[in-house]
Amino acid sequence: MRRRRLRRLTGTVRRIAADLIARAVLGNGFRPRHHTAFPLADGLYGGPAGPELPLLVLGDSIAASVGASTAEETLGARCAAHLGRAARRPVRLRVLARPGTTTGFMKHQVRRALRHPQPPGIALIIVGGNDIVAGTPLGLAVYALLRHVTRLRAAGWHVLVGTCWDVGDVPAVRHRLRRALSRRSRRLERLQTAAARRAGAVVVPLRDPRHGSRPDLFAADRVHPSALGNALHLEALTAALGECLAHHQGAPGQGVRGSSSGMTPDP
Repeated sequence: MRRRRLRRLTGTVRRIAADLIARAVLGNGFRPRHHTAFPLADGLYGGPAGPELPLLVLGDSIAASVGASTAEETLGARCAAHLGRAARRPVRLRVLARPGTTTGFMKHQVRRALRHPQPPGIALIIVGGNDIVAGTPLGLAVYALLRHVTRLRAAGWHVLVGTCWDVGDVPAVRHRLRRALSRRSRRLERLQTAAARRAGAVVVPLRDPRHGSRPDLFAADRVHPSALGNALHLEALTAALGECLAHHQGAPGQGVRGSSSGMTPDP
């Protein structure tokens, strides 16, 4: 009973803190508790033949695709459909990502993923934006990411990490904060890249100069990616998804060239 009350209190404090941070950073009236809905995209994608390929999506609101209008527009569904076509087999998508998640708090998603009886497949992680705006010490965020990737890899998952994008490019961010948030975002991106590779993940930068000049890449809330923004992320992730697929299908020699990979062939 005491633990349950503590969880409720912690959740309340986190919601209040998120609202206060949003008021300070964003200039468009965005409030996390009113803008957390996202389409549920869990399900089966791709062809009907062959064994299912599990695809996990973990992380924050970018991973969950807050801002998308339909399940088909979500990043998870786009990745699953792409993998289904490439592998010519069905892909079982599970989205455990939740809005407001920091890297440390993502441990609950990893725990849920590893408790599930499904066999390991490909896990996509996108996290870090909330660490930037919440003031999380970047060393702690990176250490948490290293732990998450290590646990997933030890359980047999092939992990793909999309690094923190440039929070300073978000249209709703107050102008006076953009330079500082950009510097912090880029530092976290570098640290995430080194840590995720060290833990055996494939790493893809999601920062793109078009975010700063293309308002159509953002949804109506001017914070989260639109359908076009999710398509841009898929474009960045496509080659790395193929690399993870090659490893999963037992062809580790394919796609391990280049700087994005931290994977080593499975024994």
